[in-house]
Amino acid sequence: MKVLYPFVGDSIGGSHRSIIELYNELKDSDITPIFVLHKIGVLSELFDSLNIKYEHIPVKRLAGESPCIFKVFFSIVCNLFKLSKFIHKNRIDVVHGNDLRINLTWSLPTRLSSAFYLWHQRSLMSPSILWKISTILADHFVTISQCVHDSLPSNISKSKKTLVLNPFNTKTYYKREASRKWINKLYGISKNDILFGYIGRLVDWKNVDFLIRCFKKYTTNSDALLHLIIVGTGNHEYVSSLKKLVYELELENFVTFTGFNSEPSRVISAFDLMLAPSNQEPFGRTIVEAMIQKTPVLAACGGGHSEIINDGLTGRLYVHNDINSFIIQCDAYFSDSATKYEIVNQANAVATLKYSSHTHAKNIINIYYQLLFS
Repeated sequence: MKVLYPFVGDSIGGSHRSIIELYNELKDSDITPIFVLHKIGVLSELFDSLNIKYEHIPVKRLAGESPCIFKVFFSIVCNLFKLSKFIHKNRIDVVHGNDLRINLTWSLPTRLSSAFYLWHQRSLMSPSILWKISTILADHFVTISQCVHDSLPSNISKSKKTLVLNPFNTKTYYKREASRKWINKLYGISKNDILFGYIGRLVDWKNVDFLIRCFKKYTTNSDALLHLIIVGTGNHEYVSSLKKLVYELELENFVTFTGFNSEPSRVISAFDLMLAPSNQEPFGRTIVEAMIQKTPVLAACGGGHSEIINDGLTGRLYVHNDINSFIIQCDAYFSDSATKYEIVNQANAVATLKYSSHTHAKNIINIYYQLLFS
C-alpha cells in the first residue's frame, strides 16, 4: 500500500512530529510512505537531517491561505490537474492530509482519482455551516482529542470519524542535570535559577503575554532566583510586542527568548516547571512531552489540557487568565517536593502507556486498511 503525506513545508509543528513518529513505525509494515513538500524550508531541512526522502511540488497558491471562499475554490481548481496526475502516476492508495491548507488543496484531487482521502483534523473546526461540505471531500476523518472530535460538523457520520491520540517517542528520556547544563551554556542562564519554561508557537491565542505578567508577579512575591525561557517563533509583530512587554515590566534579565530549537524534549527536560497558558489548545503536545521527561506541568484549564491532565495527579491546572490561581498552583509545586515527585512519576507512567507511537501507528494503519478494503 502506498500512502502519500503532503505538507506545505513552511513550518514545523506537532503534526509533522506526529507523522515522523508514524513514519518510524511504518518501517516494519507493508506500507510505503511518500512525502511531498510544496515549499523548501525548515521542514525540508529537518527531513534532510533525518534522511527522509521527499518530492518537491511547487504550487502558486494553496487553498486556505486566504479565507475568501472564491479564492479557496480558485486555488483548488488551479492545482486540481497537477495533483491528480501525481496521484495517478505514483499509484497512491491513500492521501493522508495533516493541515488545513493541505486538506483543502489535496482532498478534491484525491476524491476525483482512485485514491482515498484521510483528513486529519488537528485543531478545533470552525462552527461555520460551510464546513458541512467537508464530508464530501474526505473518506474518513481522524481527530486528536475529544474537544476536536466534538467540533466536527454534525453531518459526518460516526463510522466516518475516529479519535486517535497523538504519538510520542516514549522511550527517549533525557537526564535533567545534563539538559540543564546544555541550556545554561546555550542561552547564558545561571545554574542557580529556577527555570520556568514555555515552548510552542508565539501567537496571541497561546496567551504568552499573560504568562509574562504572571511571571512578573511571581518574581515580585518570591525570594527565589527565577528565570523564564520562551522557546518558539511567530509573527514578528507579536513577538516584538512580547519583548516590549518584558522591557516595560523590567524583566530583561529574567526572561530569555530563544527562537526555534530543534530538540524540544531535551529543552523541556531542563525545565523546573513547564507552563502552558492557553485554554484553546486542541491537544497540548508539549504537555505530554513534559510528562514523558518527568517535568512538572502547570497549564490553563480548558481545551485539550483538561483531557490530558488529571489535576493534582498528573499535573496541575489553574483557572484561565487568573493570576492568583496561577501563583497558588506554582506555590503548590515548590512548597511540596514529595507531592511534586509523585505527580511527575504518575504522569510519566500514564503518558508512556497512553501515547506510544506503536499504538498510534496500529490505529492509523487499521484505518488505511478499512478504507482500502471496506
